[in-house]
Amino acid sequence: MTTPPAAGFDVGGTNIRAEVIGSAALPATVTRRRIRPPSMDGIVDAICEMVGAIEDEDSHGVAAVGVGCAGLVNRSGSVATSPNIPAIRDFPLRAMLAERLGRPVAVDNDATAALRAEMACGAAAGVANALLATFGTGIGAALALDGEIRRGADGLAGEAGHMIVAPGGPECLCGRRGCWEQLASGEALGRAARDAARAGKAPALAERVGGRLADIRGEHVGELAAAGDPVARRLLSEFAGWVALGLNNLILLLSPEVVVLGGGLSELGEVLLAPVRDALEEVYLEHRQRTPVGLRVAQYGDRAGAIGAALLARDLLETPEVHSRAMRAR
Repeated sequence: MTTPPAAGFDVGGTNIRAEVIGSAALPATVTRRRIRPPSMDGIVDAICEMVGAIEDEDSHGVAAVGVGCAGLVNRSGSVATSPNIPAIRDFPLRAMLAERLGRPVAVDNDATAALRAEMACGAAAGVANALLATFGTGIGAALALDGEIRRGADGLAGEAGHMIVAPGGPECLCGRRGCWEQLASGEALGRAARDAARAGKAPALAERVGGRLADIRGEHVGELAAAGDPVARRLLSEFAGWVALGLNNLILLLSPEVVVLGGGLSELGEVLLAPVRDALEEVYLEHRQRTPVGLRVAQYGDRAGAIGAALLARDLLETPEVHSRAMRAR
């Protein structure tokens, strides 16, 4: 039974990414980016326009659509809130897209979608118990136990970015203080780097962005750390300590075989893994009594959420009834 193409979208704090997969194995075949619209209707419009653009280029069409979205995504595909996307509030995303597109639609949390991709043939392939943590504008997490992705009550598991790791620490967009993502997200690393540059303590970072200090991002810290810049290495080491603290809490609670680091910062590869591994060695004291936990970067990097969303959409086509409807609609 040939499975028609499915499109996946990753709605994040700064952009919407699209990927398309057919019946063949990964990787995906199409990638697009679009700046995040300022409203819920705008997000739906953007995804529908991107589906249309994909179909204009591919005669096979799109049989099903999947979306991974940052925030509290319940089992019905509605997004209650997304702290890093202020426009979202009680957003019936799946229902709106299904009505507009007239085809099967799957909506899930972006980290859950990313884990689906990495379990298919990425960094968590063949792993029954895996934890994925994504480090981007915020932090998300997803868990597989005994080979199955676990979503918890109402599908809302995985909001690891809002664990309190520093009571009284930096204020978070969620309204609390000391959330993990305020200290260990890509945005947190960029903010620390901008602060250092504004204080005149990071000349290489300032030079890297041509003096436009507001443009400094976490990725710039990683690039300069890889080149041996001492300030960037110190910033990355401090950041890795916060990453390791949160990971230690999750490992103690969930006992995964493998931890996969995803999101934009994962593309730094060993530059990120090495200091995180060192910091985790210091705080994860129980590792001497437990099976070692593998630490890996996501194979699909920042693409994993959209690829996983496409796979979730393709999962909808696995039932003969839905597959037949999709084939007739082509």
